[in-house]
Amino acid sequence: MHLLHVWIRWQDRLSEWLGRFVAWLGFILVCILVYEVASRQLLSSPTNWAHEASTLTYGVYAILAGAYTEKWHGHVRIDVFYQRLSVKGKALLSFIIGVLTLILLTLLLESAYEFAMQSVAMQERSFRSTWAPIIWPVKVMIPVAVLLIMLQMLANTLRELCTLLGHPLEADPSAGQSTDNRGDSHGKH
Repeated sequence: MHLLHVWIRWQDRLSEWLGRFVAWLGFILVCILVYEVASRQLLSSPTNWAHEASTLTYGVYAILAGAYTEKWHGHVRIDVFYQRLSVKGKALLSFIIGVLTLILLTLLLESAYEFAMQSVAMQERSFRSTWAPIIWPVKVMIPVAVLLIMLQMLANTLRELCTLLGHPLEADPSAGQSTDNRGDSHGKH
């Protein structure tokens, strides 16, 4: 059980680090957009690359943020029913949903991998602008993001299993976790 707790904490830290890293993509996105607006409005010289660069940057930002969002239980759930359950009831429901979600994510991972590999094989470029950037690296981020979400979902699901087995995982302050073993410091239940 100790090794399982160690891995769950390690996974939480990985997702936390990834979330902080991905946040910088938001800053880069803002810089691209500010540059485009300044170039267009002040210099009357719009770029041929900023719109597409911002779209690609946002795409990577959005998909890679999934593991961090999963760590903090930020995805949609129906709290009206969930909050009425006991701790073990919540753990059981979260465990069942976690297992089902992992099955679906496995199917998604397979499709995302094939999609990305087709893009790599053809060295895919975008032709939405004269810039024509390579886009296969962005498409490779899709299966990477799905895998990272799966790992965090697995950690959360195993955390619920620990609770069900009577070995709840204590909070790890260095991972930014709250004390209720659900990573739910934002007041959501």
